[in-house]
Amino acid sequence: MKIMNWNIEWMNNWFSGNHDPQWGSGSLSAGDAHVVAARVANVIRDVDPDVLCVQEGPSAMPEMQLFIEAHLSDNGVPRYEALIGKAGGAQKLYVLTKVGGAVAAIDHATDAPTQELENVWQADVDGDLLLQPYDFTRLPMVVDLDPQAGAPLRIVVLHTKSKYVHNGQALFGNPARRHEFIAAAMKARRRISAEGFRLRSYLDQLVAADAGARVIVTGDWNDGPGPDFFERQYLTHNIADIVLGSTFYPDLIFRHPVLERVPSTALFTARFDDFVDDIPDRPLLLDHFAVSPGLHGDIRDAGIAHAEYERELEGSGAARTQRASDHRPIWLTL
Repeated sequence: MKIMNWNIEWMNNWFSGNHDPQWGSGSLSAGDAHVVAARVANVIRDVDPDVLCVQEGPSAMPEMQLFIEAHLSDNGVPRYEALIGKAGGAQKLYVLTKVGGAVAAIDHATDAPTQELENVWQADVDGDLLLQPYDFTRLPMVVDLDPQAGAPLRIVVLHTKSKYVHNGQALFGNPARRHEFIAAAMKARRRISAEGFRLRSYLDQLVAADAGARVIVTGDWNDGPGPDFFERQYLTHNIADIVLGSTFYPDLIFRHPVLERVPSTALFTARFDDFVDDIPDRPLLLDHFAVSPGLHGDIRDAGIAHAEYERELEGSGAARTQRASDHRPIWLTL
């Protein structure tokens, strides 16, 4: 079984109409939307996953179905079926499964620990030392898969709160207003940390109840290995470290098969200008797999789809029609 994860940049901008969709929106013309969708479909066809986990999917299932019908079908027969997440607004989570592929059945998980992820909990996301109710910006999508062969497994798709701060570069570059940027950025990072800790407690529950639990966590975590400016100077948390687990509980640690198999020079899924550390076009590993101890032995390979992504990159990729997405896909095989 091949599993692919991809943040497909603002798919919602391809469409208008939601449940009665048509191509094109205020952001992209119908023609441009088809160009971008074709690039995305080409990458998916090249990687050819049995399971595709999507972040920034469209806000309505008919829009995703319109994409599949137009660009991921052969002679009118869809290559994939889609399942939509329960939350996310204009950036929904999806899991697509290949028709006739390695998955026999898929559905949302309904066990009590998974349902409890929808509940609010107490966290200090403002840094004022006062606890307040908090819940996920985007509720993780948790699905149970029955393969055609082999034991069932669970996939948790996580898209954490964005680190984006409106007018952030201008605020940071102005000494008189830099504190405004720091305050907003810190709140975003506290929210990401809160979501990471809540998810990790859920994973601990699963593995404590069944040491052989077969679980994969994937998605765009908006954070990666190595401390950034805020983790170094303002002592925030690294969400990848939180989700993977504590070294004090080695039997509960999840493994990162991409980190284990991809050379450091190729270990990135996005490139963005970092105006805080003053590094233009900085390579960042924002998209991850975390595999439970009971499933790690079944990993056969993992990687980042650089070649497939770059085949669809035109010129600098600055224009939306010149790239499939601003993130590169990751994949693993079981």
